Amino acid sequence: MFESLEQAISVLNDPNEDSLKRVDAVRYLGEIGTEEAIQFLVATLEDDDYGVRWAAADELAKLGEKAAPIVLRKLLDPNASTRIFEIAVHIFKNNGDLLIRTKAEALIKALEADHDIEAMTEASKLLNELAG
Repeated sequence: MFESLEQAISVLNDPNEDSLKRVDAVRYLGEIGTEEAIQFLVATLEDDDYGVRWAAADELAKLGEKAAPIVLRKLLDPNASTRIFEIAVHIFKNNGDLLIRTKAEALIKALEADHDIEAMTEASKLLNELAG
């Protein structure tokens, strides 16, 4: 359906576009899986359309360790909305990488308990662990 990253991003960034077409754009970005595509998927976690946000979370979960650091950095962004914290539970609980799911257990508990400061602390620890 899409011929380029730019075409998918254009559809995704158009809130007047049909939701199903925007979800298709999200799926396309997940298939591409480049860092740029992942960045757009993470930004989409704050989309006004719940279905589009959920599709982005699914794709990020499938991408596993490749997407985890970018999602973690978004959790650490002081300007991130509460939507990020809510949907990050899904991303880490259903992560395509078993090691990430295991390492993220403390983060998931903090996110589920709505302890944002604790979640940010755990996100920082996990990000450092993945980096090093």
